[in-house]
Amino acid sequence: MSAQDKYLYPVTPETLHKYAEDIFAPVRRGECVTTVWVPMAGRRMWNKFINENIYLFEKELPHYDKYLLVYIEPLDLTEESLAGYIRLMAKSFIEVATNNENVKNDKIQKYTEIFDDDKATYSLLLTNLKHLLKETTDSGLEIVFFVGEFDELTFANTIFYNNLKSLWSQLYPRLHYIFLMRERVTRKENISLWGELNEAILQNIVYVPLAQDKDVDYWIDNFSSHYSFKINEKQKQVLKKLCGGHPYMLKVAVRVINKHKDDNLSGDELEDFLLDYYELRSVSRGILDVRSDKERKLLLTIAKGSEFNVEDHKEYIKFFEKLGLVKKDDKGQYHLFGKLFEDAVLGTEEPKESHSSTETNGDLNLDENTGAILFKGKTVEERFTRQEYSILTAFLQNEGKLLTRDDAGAVLWGKESYEKYSDWAIDQLISKLRKKLNELGVKDKLSTVRGKGYKYIKA
Repeated sequence: MSAQDKYLYPVTPETLHKYAEDIFAPVRRGECVTTVWVPMAGRRMWNKFINENIYLFEKELPHYDKYLLVYIEPLDLTEESLAGYIRLMAKSFIEVATNNENVKNDKIQKYTEIFDDDKATYSLLLTNLKHLLKETTDSGLEIVFFVGEFDELTFANTIFYNNLKSLWSQLYPRLHYIFLMRERVTRKENISLWGELNEAILQNIVYVPLAQDKDVDYWIDNFSSHYSFKINEKQKQVLKKLCGGHPYMLKVAVRVINKHKDDNLSGDELEDFLLDYYELRSVSRGILDVRSDKERKLLLTIAKGSEFNVEDHKEYIKFFEKLGLVKKDDKGQYHLFGKLFEDAVLGTEEPKESHSSTETNGDLNLDENTGAILFKGKTVEERFTRQEYSILTAFLQNEGKLLTRDDAGAVLWGKESYEKYSDWAIDQLISKLRKKLNELGVKDKLSTVRGKGYKYIKA
């Protein structure tokens, strides 16, 4: 078996098939389901893999050819508005339907023009989406919308959510939503915002916890195989201690170990090095940032090892345990899932004065040793998202050189098809990065080379 076949799944097959059963069991009953994830823990990757390889999940979704699985990718939004989102839903559906032999293309294509019209109103787009989906369900097919990053739509309002509820009700039981979230779904603020759609959101809730040892070993072996080296037992124990079962943390840590594999670091030296690696600290902070003030306060209490009344915090503790953010030891004491996250909660992830020996060439620079991005000698990674950080790092490592869109896609999402997005998504990301660099006061130029890609040119 080749390495590619061995690691076909983004997680162990056992775990992914269990997740597939959790989300498709409600679908088989004609219901919706909400999944709740730790940030950057595989939400997009798992669900896109299932979408694009549904033949592997026939046990969990019998007669899968009678279902149209549609992944709604917010990064593909051409405009952050209600009309833009309805347009994205329609175009994503049309793309899937066009490639399904059970759908008559003539019925689909007649709607293309309206959804390509940038001047079409929200009301007109919504009405046509209803007609489009109804024609499909009337033919005997069922539709499953995987709604990515649903709780991060900053432009959405209660009217929009009520419209989605109306759409679901009209097409019941042949339309299903699978909401992909990171919020505590039962928060009063969310219930108030989501209005009538709560009926669908709260039908079935699936919590996707951070991985256990079997999946952690699978990821470590997978990531190290990608770099053609093997993680030794000492390194593996350090990874588990620091990253716990968080896949993206593990991926970054394995990459860093590979880069410094000739340095012969001891276990303690490796641990200190990874704890100080800014990309890992940034991910840890990202996990913490989505939590409410009350949740952060309780996490801080746990990180400090302070005593607290579990009964007074039962709802939060149960939520943390379901996501694997905290674990209880044999003595009944709670601990956070990894040392990196613990440091983030304790506040040690705050930007430090840089002691980098990196030569400066202009105002913005990359410290290759720590992964820190420096502006006038101070770290500034907290200003960028994980994806912005990744592509900016690539630009700084290739100053003045052309990075094609394929290069950018490989940096951001790897070569796996279920991680790729449209050229528009890349352009959007570059646009947001360019805006942040301008706001920061960086004078370097991030140029678009028409038809080819991008260049980062020092001022």
